[in-house]
Amino acid sequence: MTEPQITSIHFQLTGRCNLRCIFCGQQNGMFGGCLKDSEIPPQKWFEIADSLRGLTPKPEIVLWGGEPLLYEQFDELARHLHDSGFELGIITNGTLIDRHAELLNRCFKTIYISLDGDAPYHNRIRGKGVFERVAHNVSLLKNRSGRLIFLSTLADENVDSAPELPLILGKLGPDLIHLQRLMYFTRAEIDEYRAWLRREFQTDDPTIEVWHREDDREYRNKLNSALAEVRRRAAAGEYPCPVFINPHGGEEHCLAPFRRAHIKYDGRVLFCTDFYGFDAGNVLTTPLTDIFHGEKAEHYRREIVAGANPLCAHCSWKSNRDFKLN
Repeated sequence: MTEPQITSIHFQLTGRCNLRCIFCGQQNGMFGGCLKDSEIPPQKWFEIADSLRGLTPKPEIVLWGGEPLLYEQFDELARHLHDSGFELGIITNGTLIDRHAELLNRCFKTIYISLDGDAPYHNRIRGKGVFERVAHNVSLLKNRSGRLIFLSTLADENVDSAPELPLILGKLGPDLIHLQRLMYFTRAEIDEYRAWLRREFQTDDPTIEVWHREDDREYRNKLNSALAEVRRRAAAGEYPCPVFINPHGGEEHCLAPFRRAHIKYDGRVLFCTDFYGFDAGNVLTTPLTDIFHGEKAEHYRREIVAGANPLCAHCSWKSNRDFKLN
């Protein structure tokens, strides 16, 4: 079996968000009740970060949420981590960048911003005026020391226009546009997943229900057609920046449990970024090193290698082989 070796870790600073995007599972039931008082304080994050040095020679830390820029001590935390030698990434909706632009320009290796289309579409999905606000904030990142990557979700409403997205969003000056397909699961897949959790780990994950959608042949056909055109136009050099199409699934087993840990705002340690039924322990009570190399984590890895999690086939992380910042 693959040797566990962390290359990156996700700090989920908060489950709170200032937007209510219509396709987001977090705000449709996963983190709806998250309160500020339940979040880990900066000093504890510092301790967790220091413990990483015993797990990997050059750790990378990704800050996200919810919306990580809502975390009240964000500047203090990010500055300390950067000054301590950690390479940083952030996943943000971009609406609060103007409050932290100097820090983001100086301290972050990669800035990921969710941006799904032109102004009318993005505002319909994420809220009135959001596109204009994000576009303004992106202009504040021209002096960045790292890379700017747009994460664009291809939903039912914008999948047909996917070939135009790199032209529209490329005007804002990203270093890369990352196209992501919708993630959803059939009733049979959800039932199998929950039964697997109960059988192997004596737990359950009712939050997975927010991802329920029966297999949609029309969406998949449109998606495949649109992505074929994206590939053609990218190969012809028609786009102003590189475009990456994030595949789902993959032939080999997922490396996430071997290469990355995801620490929730309440301290639970997960290996899956989007599925919350399993945790290997809690850093508020147990050292991260003990959790990462513990029997519960090893049990989970064996199950993933065996292909026991039915949701892996739809997950974009399964094809990732290094888990490093772009």
